[in-house]
Amino acid sequence: MEYAIRTENLVKKYGKDFTALDGVSLQIKKGEVVGYVGPNGAGKTTTIKILTGLIKPSSGHAYVNGIDVTANPRKALRTIGALIEVPGVYDYLTPREMLTYFGRVYRMSGDEIDRRIKETLELVRLSEWEHKKIGTFSTGMQRRLIIAKAILHRPDNLILDEPVLGLDPQGIRDVRELIRQFRNEGMTVFLSSHLLREVAEVCNTVIFLNKGKVVSSDSMEGIGRSLELGVVDVKFLKSLSQEEIEKLRAIELVRSVDVKDATARLHYDGKPESSVQILRRLVSSNFEVVSYGMEGAGLEDYYVSVMSDEKGAN
Repeated sequence: MEYAIRTENLVKKYGKDFTALDGVSLQIKKGEVVGYVGPNGAGKTTTIKILTGLIKPSSGHAYVNGIDVTANPRKALRTIGALIEVPGVYDYLTPREMLTYFGRVYRMSGDEIDRRIKETLELVRLSEWEHKKIGTFSTGMQRRLIIAKAILHRPDNLILDEPVLGLDPQGIRDVRELIRQFRNEGMTVFLSSHLLREVAEVCNTVIFLNKGKVVSSDSMEGIGRSLELGVVDVKFLKSLSQEEIEKLRAIELVRSVDVKDATARLHYDGKPESSVQILRRLVSSNFEVVSYGMEGAGLEDYYVSVMSDEKGAN
């Protein structure tokens, strides 16, 4: 099978003491929307910079559409559109001027540039702003414009590093809908983000990275099947003391506890009867419960579980 994006034992070292990537191997199928998640410093942006030819690996290989990015970067990059970290914008230009410049960089013909500017601006809902100065745009509009630039040359693969960073809810929604549209059109999207709910909304598959290593990878369906835990969100009358937190953790049916001030998230086996028993135990232990709500575990809970397992393995 020819993968859209593939890496083999990717290693990136900075000096003698720091290893940003430690043998990362990825296999991303064509047409997939893949989330790439992990804590700060896990190596996500380093991976993306290697895939887009901005830096070279210390060892290993990265391929896009079967092309070795390091050996043949120009050919590989023709198949990629990218948004990396918080992009710079050209305040003094209009969208038409900016996109025309990059169309020439991509060696597109004049007619093709004109056609694609119209198509991409319509796609990102900026057609009416084609001749306005970019400096007057909101942050969300600027981000949509950068995505328009990334897809101007019709790439097969779109690589996005924190595409909704700093956006308001409407901007996040706009980018989410764009990614869904790309998915429906068969484009491969490789998406790095800290916002797990956004990843769950748009991605087919999620790869979890920690300390430069892939610690887990699965489809959203597979993650859902593996989440046998249920979750109870409990709100108490006042913030919990350390002694009270330890009492929560000691409840037999509770597998793990996350506490913030006067709220706690309790993980358990998901059985309704277990939830009832936990509530009874809370009341009998004199906890002042204000609210008690059950829900299924989600990607955030899976993330915590995966990263907790990794900590325990070290």
